[in-house]
Amino acid sequence: MNIPLVDLKAQYDSIKDEIDNAIQKVIESGQFILGPEVKAFEEEAAAYLGVGYAIGVASGTDALQLALLACGIKPGDEVITTPFTFIATAEAITRCGATPVFVDIDPKTYNIAPQKLQEFLEKKSSRQSPITNHQSLVKPYALLTLHR
Repeated sequence: MNIPLVDLKAQYDSIKDEIDNAIQKVIESGQFILGPEVKAFEEEAAAYLGVGYAIGVASGTDALQLALLACGIKPGDEVITTPFTFIATAEAITRCGATPVFVDIDPKTYNIAPQKLQEFLEKKSSRQSPITNHQSLVKPYALLTLHR
């Protein structure tokens, strides 16, 4: 039996009409970069998230890179992250000129193991990327406790 990791066709089929209509609007307007559809998306995303602004980007990798840059990551930095992640996490770190440093996971949560992170921090570190394979955050209180 073949069970796909991600079934994009099933996801698309569930919202096909909405997606097709949005694509058709973009094609008809000829505004493939920015334009009214992107503006509407950003406004809807910001409202949904309860924040003042949202920025549409080309990919999740771009979003991760922008977040890292907003946190002040720069060339030469090391960014602690999980090895249980998609390649885009390490790619975003390297696109900032930084080096990904992998800290092992907790086999129960699949997030960075706080005790492993503490062991690493006692040796050396600079910043942390709490992104996992499923783009969920590690337990923030564990990281905050270690930070203090």
